[in-house]
Amino acid sequence: MEDFTSLLPVSPVLTNELLSEALTEWFKEPMTFTHWEYVGGMGKGDSFLSEVIRIKIYGDSNGTSKYVQVVLKNIPKNVCRRLTYRNDEFFRNEINFYQKVIPKLLEFQSSKNVSDPFTGFTKLFLAYSDGLNDVVCLEDANVEGFGGHTSRQEGIDFEHCKVTMKTLAQYHALSFAIKDQKPELLDRISDAIFETYYDPRLWDWYKRFWKRICGIAIDAVEKEYPNSIYLEKVKQFAVPERYEDMIRAVRDKTNGVISHGDCWTNNFLYKYNVQGTGPVSAKIIDFQLVRCASPVLDVAFFIYACTDQVLREKYYDDLLKYYYEVLSGQIRQLGSDPDKVYSVETFMQEIKKYSYFGLAFSFESTPFIVLAPEDAISMDTVQGDKKLNIEDFWQIPPFKTKEGRLREVNNIVHCVDRGYI
Repeated sequence: MEDFTSLLPVSPVLTNELLSEALTEWFKEPMTFTHWEYVGGMGKGDSFLSEVIRIKIYGDSNGTSKYVQVVLKNIPKNVCRRLTYRNDEFFRNEINFYQKVIPKLLEFQSSKNVSDPFTGFTKLFLAYSDGLNDVVCLEDANVEGFGGHTSRQEGIDFEHCKVTMKTLAQYHALSFAIKDQKPELLDRISDAIFETYYDPRLWDWYKRFWKRICGIAIDAVEKEYPNSIYLEKVKQFAVPERYEDMIRAVRDKTNGVISHGDCWTNNFLYKYNVQGTGPVSAKIIDFQLVRCASPVLDVAFFIYACTDQVLREKYYDDLLKYYYEVLSGQIRQLGSDPDKVYSVETFMQEIKKYSYFGLAFSFESTPFIVLAPEDAISMDTVQGDKKLNIEDFWQIPPFKTKEGRLREVNNIVHCVDRGYI
């Protein structure tokens, strides 16, 4: 990366012409790409499906230099990694979301008089997809003062939970209002995205890894709650057939919204008040697992991936109540009746029905969340041009510490105590 007059060494599709077009579109005036500047990379273990860097892209307009700072997500160059993880599918799904879905959601929102509209996403600068050289380039929210949570290893506190729940609720409300007022529009934008994780075609890809993470969960409960109802319940739950339940969950469009699909700590950015004492807003990033399904899949995954037992014991019911208050208020401002499109009774029924989904996903996310950066898995250790099984890459061991085990076990305890599994 010594020649900063071209981005071709980073990706062969990032021609000067393409960058000039993107700059022209971004600044709404004729721009010519001149050079770029490296800002930084991502921490080890912070991105599994992309190679990610932060850069500034400069352009010239009649002698005036301007730049946009972006996060550039590149499909992995490692062929084995790219084939094993089906990176092209995740890139295509996210690009479809940014090009075909979010513009329609925002267009609908702009036609309404909403006092606090959904703005919790990062804007697309450019995108390209051909299955080999895919690129997604997004505005860098750091410029606006947004940043990641200090540590993915720690559960987030109540104030972070509230701003995250608010952002999710504002996002989900758009789908409910569109479904009520323009159902054909929701059908059309739903058709632009597809399931990237829970589908019969993917079982062979996932089953060995599912067996591994189920074993890790059972091992953690055996060590912390031997001979308990929790061990009995997790053994009943952590079986291959659970994947079929996950498939049914993501296919249930009864109360389907355009959901995020990957609500773990790394995928939320926060902006803090000037005193630096607490978050005032959140943005959602990484829409590679976006799908049309119940909003509870996002809510449950967020709760079990991002909170700990202490917070849940104190605030779980308050968080659900707050999420629904924001959701219903936003639906009402968008011109629909929340009691008709998604009542609080229906929401709570789906919490009971689908919270297991968040637990199952946490079997995967928790081992990665608690890994120290130095222990994070390097994604480029396996070479070659053949597709492997993801379990060949993600050979994560049982939890090393009691603290790590309890992060997993307490999710199970919560689900059992609440009657979710």
